[in-house]
Amino acid sequence: MEPGLVEKEAEKEDNNVAPSLMQGQIAYLYKNKAFGIWNNFVLASIFLAVFWNHLPSQKMSLLIWYGLILTLSIVRFLMGKNFKINRQYTQDELSYWANRHVFFTTLLSTIWGIAGIMFFPQDLIHQVLLAFILSSVLLAAIPTLAASRLAFYFQIIVILLPTISLLLLSEEEGHGLMAFAIIILGITLILISTYIYHLLFELQTTHIALQALADTDQLTDIANRRHFDRKFKVEWRRAMRDQNPISMMMIDVDYFKKYNDSYGHQEGDKCLQAIAKAMGSITNRPADLSARYGGEEFAILLPATSQENAAMLAERLRKKIENLNIQHERSSFGVVTVSIGVSCCEPAWDFTGKTPDEDQKVVFPAMLLTAADNALYVSKEQGRNQVSEQGCGDQKLSEALQKNANADLTAA
Repeated sequence: MEPGLVEKEAEKEDNNVAPSLMQGQIAYLYKNKAFGIWNNFVLASIFLAVFWNHLPSQKMSLLIWYGLILTLSIVRFLMGKNFKINRQYTQDELSYWANRHVFFTTLLSTIWGIAGIMFFPQDLIHQVLLAFILSSVLLAAIPTLAASRLAFYFQIIVILLPTISLLLLSEEEGHGLMAFAIIILGITLILISTYIYHLLFELQTTHIALQALADTDQLTDIANRRHFDRKFKVEWRRAMRDQNPISMMMIDVDYFKKYNDSYGHQEGDKCLQAIAKAMGSITNRPADLSARYGGEEFAILLPATSQENAAMLAERLRKKIENLNIQHERSSFGVVTVSIGVSCCEPAWDFTGKTPDEDQKVVFPAMLLTAADNALYVSKEQGRNQVSEQGCGDQKLSEALQKNANADLTAA
């Protein structure tokens, strides 16, 4: 099957929900992976029992065919065990898992289709039994719809077409009628599978809409902290796999409590909405994410972005918010401003048990978050309305400032 077939189908339906839709569909597919192995085992065993005495000269071929069906079913099952149902995968990873399942399913369907040629019976009773078993195989393959509708259509053609062709080529009485009956069966399966696919798509889309609602901050209409934390894990794994840097900004609105006290909470809400909208100007790529982290604090995730570029974007954002000219009389700047902390990490190790090189630091996700938060602390301590940077894992400067602050509090 064509690589990337699954996401292409999802994008045709709805570009906005394709990644989440794929996650739900592929998770459903692998959740029911044991269903496939048992169905192939039962149906192949029935096929073997039905044709064992009917085709005495082909017993060895029947055993080889039976062994291929069981072997491929077991291999597909074992390879699917590595899929983690609750893990959030990237779109490329989901495409890989979907296409792998489709590949093995297509091989199994091809072997079933070959059975219609190798073991084609001449009597009507066994032809009916063959058609019944093949249709049962197709019904058992319906979960493939979760990976790709076109893949399931292909299974129908591969399984039924050989038998239909032999029936049409035969001059025996009633074979043409039997071929017509199987064609009707195939068309019926296509219509039913199309209905099931659209029903599955609608249910998944509804689920995704509810999920998006749960992941969105209702005031600012950007991601909430829950969604940010989950996205952070996904992008960290992607950065580790692709060996790319990943940057983060922590943003705090300066003197926001005083703004609320002076202008009221309604104006405070409008202020937060304006800042959230301004953040959209620097999160233009699909993987970029801005979120309300809590209260008047925001966070921006910038995958595949160096610290230098992240700092440039942070300064651009700081100026943009300052240029909004939202009046703030109790601020020393006269307008609403923000303090920003920037950090960048290059993930080097992912808990797979591999030992990093001697010159390679072990970098954890929490180190990026801590460094960005420490950099924000530095911005606030040094006068606010500015951007500060801190390297991943480098906490000396912020620790010194915190010690000084604690000493001042103790002295007071």
